[in-house]
Amino acid sequence: MAEKKKNVKPIGKPNPFLYYPLAYVAGAIFKLVCRVKIDRSALQNIQGPAFIVCPHISNIDFILVALALLPHRPNFVTSEHFMARPLIRWFLTKMAVIPKKMYCADIRAMRSILQAKDQGHLIVIFPEGRLSCFGHSVNLTDGTAELVKKLGINVYTVTGNGAYLTLPKWGKAGLRPGRIQVESLKLLDAEAIPDMSVAEIQEVLELAILHDEDKVAREMMSGVKYKCKAPAEGLDGILYKCPECGAEFRMETSGSLIRCSACGLEAKLDESYVLHGGPFKSINEWFFWQMEQIDLDVPLESETIVIAVGPDGNRDFNAGSGTIRMDREMIHFKGTVFGEALEFEETTRSVKAFPAAVGSHFDLYHNKIMYNFRLQPDPRANMKWVAFLDRLNNNVRVE
Repeated sequence: MAEKKKNVKPIGKPNPFLYYPLAYVAGAIFKLVCRVKIDRSALQNIQGPAFIVCPHISNIDFILVALALLPHRPNFVTSEHFMARPLIRWFLTKMAVIPKKMYCADIRAMRSILQAKDQGHLIVIFPEGRLSCFGHSVNLTDGTAELVKKLGINVYTVTGNGAYLTLPKWGKAGLRPGRIQVESLKLLDAEAIPDMSVAEIQEVLELAILHDEDKVAREMMSGVKYKCKAPAEGLDGILYKCPECGAEFRMETSGSLIRCSACGLEAKLDESYVLHGGPFKSINEWFFWQMEQIDLDVPLESETIVIAVGPDGNRDFNAGSGTIRMDREMIHFKGTVFGEALEFEETTRSVKAFPAAVGSHFDLYHNKIMYNFRLQPDPRANMKWVAFLDRLNNNVRVE
């Protein structure tokens, strides 16, 4: 048994010949273009092994955390679905990431995390298990506090305030130069963890992850403009319900405007993320209102295209099709994938939440195989499915 352990392949660290040039070039660009300021005070004496637990609010979170941790080269825990694209897979392999299946048990990922700890590495995880579509944190995935307890190493957090405002997940206009303030904090000392209960650790993690970019825009970034020629474009991917007439999936965006094609309601989003002309002053006010409007007793059903990983390890964006249905208790799919009939059910409690690409698809694991569902005829409908499951499972903690 001891001999087998010696032969275990090390996790390794990111390739330094790729990592350092990319990190320092990205740092220079972000500092110049996005006015990034990084407070590394809590990270000054960080040494491995250590666990860095961060809120996930923007596609640039990985870059900001990497910059905050320089000159260290951490292992990032990433969603397994990124490994299903050849070029991204090559790059992430060079970056020594730890792939993990989202919202289901993944023993292989846990072993890799424990191995990285034994090798004295820094390990970065975004424990919400998905990137928020609306700039507000969602609940931790199950087992995060238990993992911290098992690791028993120093725990830190890094938060990129203004990251969502700079690059919202729904935005179609690229980077919006404004300001980003990266903050760091030491959450737990390794010596204190053995005497803490899982519930106590959970509370510490929840408070660290709780993040609201609407609040950041109003308070920390008050007066800052996130420059963009078309600030509202893509917003119809998450704001699907008209607050005036109640029509769904009739919202359209152009430039700074979001408009209902059914009744003509218009609202304007300015460069400080304030809405003008409608009943809501912020994106999240609108988003949380439409979530509350969902009747959980009315099932959702849709035709869908299925995206899945083929035998070659790559995603097939037209792997199959079928019908998907969700009610309070169950999610049911029936269709054809890779030419073979497929039918399955999963409980809404076990699925917990849907990671989603705005206006495109949401993810669901069955038997630890990931399927993406692109709803038809309007893929924007996926946001209602995401909101349905989030409301059902109380996935969003609003304060």
